[in-house]
Amino acid sequence: MKTEYIVLKETILNNNCPECYSTESLTLSFKQKKLLNNFFVKTKGEVIESMNCKKCETIIFPGRWTDDIERVYDYHKKTISATPTSIKFTGLFYVMLLLSLLILATLYTYLFHQEVFMQL
Repeated sequence: MKTEYIVLKETILNNNCPECYSTESLTLSFKQKKLLNNFFVKTKGEVIESMNCKKCETIIFPGRWTDDIERVYDYHKKTISATPTSIKFTGLFYVMLLLSLLILATLYTYLFHQEVFMQL
């Protein structure tokens, strides 16, 4: 099973980085998990958020956020709209389903007709 992420929102913040104190280098991103398989594509409901600094290349965890960063984060979190949880079947799923139904119908017809001929 392959995992991909749908980027719901990615924005550059004007706040200072708590590590290197540079301005306009913080990137806040909100992503939604998507699982891919040969038979289906499933979108999960959970939203994963992360904050990175482009200058010092570090991940800024919520424990290091300042009050300003927290306020900007809350604002941007309100503006995102996650795609609804869904499952979509691929063409291979429908082909396999059709083939299995055809095999079952053929097997049923063969066994039913063989039973009728044995009674004669």
